[in-house]
Amino acid sequence: MDYILWDLPSLKIDQSPRFDIDNDTGEVNLNWSGTGNVYQNIPLLYCESGIPVWEVNNWLIHLKANRQRKQVNTQAQALLHYYSFLRGKGMSWDVMPIALRNRPTYQFRKHLKDACLSGKIARSTAKNYIGVVVNFYKFYLAKGYKFENAPFKYEVVKVKREGGHESMRNSHIYVDTSDLRLDLPKSTTFGNVSRRLIPLSEEEWNLVDRIYRVDGTAIQKSSGFELQVPISIEFKLIVALARYTGMRRQELVTFRARLVFKPSEAQLTKKYLVDTEGVYIAPELGVDTKGSGGRTIELPSALMLALHRYTNSNRYIKRREKFEKNNPNEAANPPLFIAQRGTFYTGKTLDARWGEIRNSARKTSQQFDHKFHNLRATYAVSRLKILLNNSLKEGDALDYLQATMGHKHRATLLAYLKFCTVSPVANEIYENAIEQLIGDDFSSLIGSD
Repeated sequence: MDYILWDLPSLKIDQSPRFDIDNDTGEVNLNWSGTGNVYQNIPLLYCESGIPVWEVNNWLIHLKANRQRKQVNTQAQALLHYYSFLRGKGMSWDVMPIALRNRPTYQFRKHLKDACLSGKIARSTAKNYIGVVVNFYKFYLAKGYKFENAPFKYEVVKVKREGGHESMRNSHIYVDTSDLRLDLPKSTTFGNVSRRLIPLSEEEWNLVDRIYRVDGTAIQKSSGFELQVPISIEFKLIVALARYTGMRRQELVTFRARLVFKPSEAQLTKKYLVDTEGVYIAPELGVDTKGSGGRTIELPSALMLALHRYTNSNRYIKRREKFEKNNPNEAANPPLFIAQRGTFYTGKTLDARWGEIRNSARKTSQQFDHKFHNLRATYAVSRLKILLNNSLKEGDALDYLQATMGHKHRATLLAYLKFCTVSPVANEIYENAIEQLIGDDFSSLIGSD
């Protein structure tokens, strides 16, 4: 007996059944009273015979109705995997033998660990699946469901916590967890490509774009709590620069305000400021480039205009004045991005703020595991796609990008080519989308002064 997921476009619940008897025929008719509540796009688990798996579906509906989850596809996929595993083992979800190793939950943990170590599934997928199974059982334990033996044991573990907005000092907190957690080595490769070179997919970037540019808020985790915090104007601009120029973290935090200019009308009609219209960055200009080399970066003309407006805003001027007071030796060449206290931004700060965006992204996509540096790879792959689609020879495209990004070795760029096997139609759609974004949406990053 196999299991399948059915995606219901809508589901109405919270109505009461009412039975009426037809006076003419004596038939009993079922009607529903109350307006009820409708939930959109909810996957439910069924046996292939069409019989619903009630215990799973009750939990999925609970997540939608009571926990206000926007989507439960990840939970549904995990439980489809779990129930398919149980079927293969001839086990039942609620039968818990005395020996831990014989309980379905522990058997499933071993199955996931073996699958991960053999390369069949990703580390993040394995951790997500076991987390879903734990939460599934927690739901029934909280409702008083009687298991002969516990599905798992609770544990308290010590977790390192990074400093928040006000402090970069690390501390530790104690977190309640279960003994089903998976301790897996962190993978440094994906498909024989370094994870630092993995770009965000189009769907993943759209998710990040919505979080940082449209919503403007992210999730900070502190002492076991989740706090919705605003994303600063500075970090919004940093994310945009990383995504659309491919600059490294240290280059971004040392990028100087004097490199910003107001694009001409002719330049604003172009998507990118390239070649002689681009921006030259080098240590002698105050930008800490890797290997101390200089290069010309390209960037969207509309983004440059947004940066120019930002440098003339009261917000930036106040920060610049604090910086000049704190750093008189660099008063003539202040950085573009200055912290509220008048200090340089740091790479650790970027990682911390990106971690908050990642927390938000995982609410929609639990497997989202990208680091800030992956924005550089995202820029590289997107530009390669456009260059190759415009009939530029592969070697010429790689030469151009190597110079623009400051890569010393061609091997890194060759890895990006693995992600460039898309159709011309897809490239055209992507390029049009970028053109629309660059046309009118960067100005929203700085708001009104």
